[in-house]
Amino acid sequence: MSRRKRQYDIGCVPSTFWFSFVGSNILVPIIALLAKIRVKPDKSFLSDEGPIIVIANHESFLDPMVTGRLTHGRKVNFVCGEFLFRRHFWGHVFKLGGAIPKKQFAVDTVAVKAMMKVMKRGGVLVIYPEATRHIDGHTTDVFDDGVAKLAKKAGASIYVQRIHGAYMTMPRWSPGFRLRRGGITSEFVRVISKAEVDSLSVPELDALIKDSIDYDENKWVAGKNLRYGRRKLARGLNNIAYRCLKCGASFTLKWDGNNSIICDRCGTSYEYRPDGTIRYDDCTTDLHRWTEWEKKIVEEDDETALSVDCEVYKEADQFTFEKTDEGILTVQRGRISFAGRTPLVFDTSKLRGMVCNYGSHFEIYDSKGELTRFAVPGDKVLLIQQIAGLSHE
Repeated sequence: MSRRKRQYDIGCVPSTFWFSFVGSNILVPIIALLAKIRVKPDKSFLSDEGPIIVIANHESFLDPMVTGRLTHGRKVNFVCGEFLFRRHFWGHVFKLGGAIPKKQFAVDTVAVKAMMKVMKRGGVLVIYPEATRHIDGHTTDVFDDGVAKLAKKAGASIYVQRIHGAYMTMPRWSPGFRLRRGGITSEFVRVISKAEVDSLSVPELDALIKDSIDYDENKWVAGKNLRYGRRKLARGLNNIAYRCLKCGASFTLKWDGNNSIICDRCGTSYEYRPDGTIRYDDCTTDLHRWTEWEKKIVEEDDETALSVDCEVYKEADQFTFEKTDEGILTVQRGRISFAGRTPLVFDTSKLRGMVCNYGSHFEIYDSKGELTRFAVPGDKVLLIQQIAGLSHE
C-alpha cells in the first residue's frame, strides 16, 4: 500500500518546537559559533508591528542563520528556493518551521498565496529578492518587482538587511560546505515604512529596493585585515574564472590543489588570497572584476555559441531526478537546444532564468512549468548562462 502524501500548511505560523526550540535556540547558535557569526537581535525590529518584509543581499547558504540571529525573538517565514526541500527530512522540517518553497524563475501561485497569508495575519516574511547567491561577492539587480508589488498589496513595511562576510566564509563556487572562518556581521541599513511604501509607485519602490541591497563584499573586506581560510582556497574557482586574464584562453585554468589556479596554455598562476583578492604577475584583481570582464566579452560577440556533451534529467518526484536522455547541448544567443533521442528547444527570451550548480549542471523551467536538468562539463555552466543572457540561482 502506498504511503499517503503528507499535507502541509504552507505559510503557517512557524512551529514553536521546530522553529523556536530546535532552529533558533539550538541549530542557529551552533552554526553561528562555527561560522563566527557575530550578530545581535535588532530591538527596534522586534518591537515593530507587522506586516513586515525583511529583504537582504544573498551571499551564501549561511544567510538564513545570519538573518535568524538579527531577528531572534520573533517568528519569521523564510521564502526559499524549492530545491532546498528536495531532501525528505529537511523538506519536512523546513515546512513545519514555516518556510515557503518557491520555484525559481517560474510562476508559483502556491507560494504567492502563502506569502499573502503571512502578510494578512501581520507576520514577517524574509525574502532574498535576488533569488541567487552571489557568485563573485557582488549583488545582482536582475530580479523582478515582485517584492515591491507584494509590499504595496499587503501594506507592509520593508526592513533592508545587509550581510557581510558570508560570501567570504562560504563562496558559492567552492564545492562542499567547508567554512572559511573569518567573521560574519549584519545589520538593518534601511527601513522603508508603511507610509513610504504606500506613497511610492511600484517602479519607484522597486528601484529603492535594488539600490538598498546593492553591495560588493570585495570592497567591504578591503583594508579590514580579515582572513578567510588558509588552505585549498582556489578549489572550484576555475568554474567561475574560466577565461585566462593573460592570454584570453577559455577552460585552460586548472586548480593546483591549494590556493591557485594555473593556465595550461600560458602558465600564468592566479593566487586566491584569504582576503578574496587574486594575485597574478604584478597585478591584483578580485573575482567580481574577473567575471565582469568575461561577461563583457560574451555580450560584445553576438555570434558566441557553445556545444557540449550533455545528459538530461527529469523530475521523477519532488525529491529525485532520473536520467532520460543524452546528446549534444548547443547554446547561442536567444536559443538553447538539445539534440538527443528527444530534441528540446528553448527560446531564452521566454525564460526568466536558470538554476545553476556551478561545476555540475543547470536547470530551467519551460513555459508549462516543467523542470529539466542539464548535466554538462562543470566549468561550462557560467558561460552557458552568460550566452543565454539569463539570471541564475
